[in-house]
Amino acid sequence: MFIVFEGIDGCGKSTQVWKSARYFANAGKYNHVLVTREPYKSREIREILKQDEPAETKSEKLTELFVKDRKEHLSEIILPALKNNIIVICDRYKYSTICYQAAQGQDIKKLFEMHKNMPVPNFIFVFDVPVEIAVKRMTKDNLREKEHKFEKNVVFLEKVRKNYLKMKEFFPEEKIIILDGTKTIEKIFEEIKTYF
Repeated sequence: MFIVFEGIDGCGKSTQVWKSARYFANAGKYNHVLVTREPYKSREIREILKQDEPAETKSEKLTELFVKDRKEHLSEIILPALKNNIIVICDRYKYSTICYQAAQGQDIKKLFEMHKNMPVPNFIFVFDVPVEIAVKRMTKDNLREKEHKFEKNVVFLEKVRKNYLKMKEFFPEEKIIILDGTKTIEKIFEEIKTYF
């Protein structure tokens, strides 16, 4: 199985990634679980995200870097694991690039085109939380030593959130499940388990 967790920063997806990994590992000794995340290994992406510029800058460059990084991630980690019957749980995937870079002004059809023929996950869980709650969580948890440019701009994050809520329209054939990220960690996980 290939399972993806998505949503704006501070939505609680990383917590659910690890809960799900433990769930599968404990469900049977022959279950092998690989937890991975995106961006995969591009340091250039991280450098651009740390720069103190508006979220809309360098969107084309970022899109190219994310797609290139994702292709490497697929060929080096995800596809070999799936071939070996390993359960792959990924923190972010193509949906992040589509939602964030479309909010940066990139053409959404072009973004779809760039991700054509990439493997479709068995489940895509999108955690929806109001931007104000996500920002509060990030501040409280001190999730970043230095905020990414995306996290500083509440208006921008709201655009990203709206894109995530349209994911089911964008990908009607894919198993996209939108969950209320304001519920307790346990309640959210109980919902996730019903799909597994």
